[in-house]
Amino acid sequence: MTRTPRAFAALGLASTHDALDAEQLLMDLGIPVVPIPAPKSIGTLCGIALRVELADEQRSTSYLAAAGIIVTARVEIEDV
Repeated sequence: MTRTPRAFAALGLASTHDALDAEQLLMDLGIPVVPIPAPKSIGTLCGIALRVELADEQRSTSYLAAAGIIVTARVEIEDV
């Protein structure tokens, strides 16, 4: 069975600490999130990015900003 790739947002953060805090916050809010190696197109950040559904991206970044966690980069990726 072949799966069709889907688009996701990969959110880059300034530090590993921010990435871990962001992951926990989004999980606590019921937003599906997956930590992934930061795509090269994000640049040299902490090395961890958070993969979120495109439909959840704006809500995720708003919640993170309210918690003082700033998304420093964003790229759209395809995944299965």
